[in-house]
Amino acid sequence: MNANDAAVQVPEFDPQQLILRAKRRRNFSERFDSFSDAYVWVLAALVALAYLFSAIFGLIFALLGQGVPHPHMPLAVWSLQELSPVLLVLAIFYLFRLLLHLGPLAVDSSKAEWWLPLPLRSNALRGRALRQALLLGMLASAFIGIIWLIVLYGLAGAFDPLVAGWAMVCFVLAGIVLTNLAVVVQSNGKQDQVQRWLRRAVLVLIVVLVVFWGLLKAQNQWVLGAVESASDAILQISTWVGGGLILFALCIISFWWSHLIYRTIGARALRSSGENQQLLWGSLMQADYRAATAPSTALIGRRRSQGRRLVSHLPVAWRVLVLRLIRGARWHLPVRYLVLVMALTMTVEQIANPLSAVVFYLLLSVLLTLNVSAVISPLLTQSQLTQHLGQSTAKLRQTAALFAVLYSALALTLLTAGLGALGVIELSNSWMWGAAVLLGSLGSAAGSLGYAQRKERDWESLLGGATNDMAIAAVLFNEVSTLVRAVATLAPLLSLVLSPQRIIAWPLWLISLIFAFRALRILVGEFSKQSRS
Repeated sequence: MNANDAAVQVPEFDPQQLILRAKRRRNFSERFDSFSDAYVWVLAALVALAYLFSAIFGLIFALLGQGVPHPHMPLAVWSLQELSPVLLVLAIFYLFRLLLHLGPLAVDSSKAEWWLPLPLRSNALRGRALRQALLLGMLASAFIGIIWLIVLYGLAGAFDPLVAGWAMVCFVLAGIVLTNLAVVVQSNGKQDQVQRWLRRAVLVLIVVLVVFWGLLKAQNQWVLGAVESASDAILQISTWVGGGLILFALCIISFWWSHLIYRTIGARALRSSGENQQLLWGSLMQADYRAATAPSTALIGRRRSQGRRLVSHLPVAWRVLVLRLIRGARWHLPVRYLVLVMALTMTVEQIANPLSAVVFYLLLSVLLTLNVSAVISPLLTQSQLTQHLGQSTAKLRQTAALFAVLYSALALTLLTAGLGALGVIELSNSWMWGAAVLLGSLGSAAGSLGYAQRKERDWESLLGGATNDMAIAAVLFNEVSTLVRAVATLAPLLSLVLSPQRIIAWPLWLISLIFAFRALRILVGEFSKQSRS
């Protein structure tokens, strides 16, 4: 009897319970891993925001030239705080352009190759892509809003958390509206047309700013009152509450519109947008913008006739570089930067000071390093060009270095001449300024030569192999060494900007020569070989 009762009480083996128990443990492990990843990303974002906060405040301090005497510009009518709404409008325009470039609805390559060719309904893929696009739009808009609020409150000197909170709500809602509008545009296949409209809208905004500048210079009372009212309204909570209500209504309408039409987006558009997004994420992960900003094949085709007459009498290697510069529109960014610097210096109060000039030189040096590297990269990385062009590798390297030096020298000379003409810097010792500009050009060339040969990085192995903080710092310094090389050679030039009457100490010249040695060695070594031969 007891044996029978014991047999009855023994539980039977249930494999379903074992599977459920293992599944619960696996789900808990996956949730814990997801939480850990999210925690690390949130912590990294907070640290990055802290550094960004300090950098923006330092930039504002330099642009305003706190404690530094600066000349009065007769054409200056704006203040940086009055121009902050313009910065916000431009940020919205370019965010919308980015969303149009990225799709925003997209399917990655693996899903596109497997699921899209099948004769099945892909509503699930489109729905998930829509949710990811909305999340991307909200995060991008919130990031822009954080930066803009830091700039605004850095200029205003006062912080209101309630206003900032409502402003962030408006930015998140604006991201949803922009994403939904981009989905509607993508469903109709009008991305290129809308991109052209946005470029024209930026030009219209510039024209409006010029008109307002003229009216402010003429002391037009209506314009003066409008500018002051707009500057005050930005800091009022009623403005953001009203804007939030309007944006909420637009969110509902735009979401309903995009939800009705997003299923009509074809497989080719989803695949193309996925390639654009993958290219952008890869460029961000590699900290290399060259692939993401390369002009499209269609755009290069439209520019094919440009530059033919200009390069017809140049050597073949120089022809390649000049055509890449023209057809890729690589010269647009430095020219726009120089025009922007001159316009800000002339029309914005307190910008014309030596500290602002230092910031302008540093930004131009980084810009030249990245810009020139995209032009000269094929001559340094594609070994097959030695056969196609009939020149040795050393000769191509020397041509690339000489092009980088001349290009950088031209940009630095234009910036120096412009700031000198406006009275921001004193060009008393022309020989000293010439030597400093030449060293800065060699440094930018050295940095661009190093950055052009930059290969793909495996960040997981690089950072995972670092055993301590010093090793991590060494890895990060190695990654930014090309930019450090370009910036360090500006030491004599920056010394002249801040103290034009003082003699530059010889250690500054020595440091600049050390960092510029790479470009100088390529140029001098090749020229010496040619002279011996």
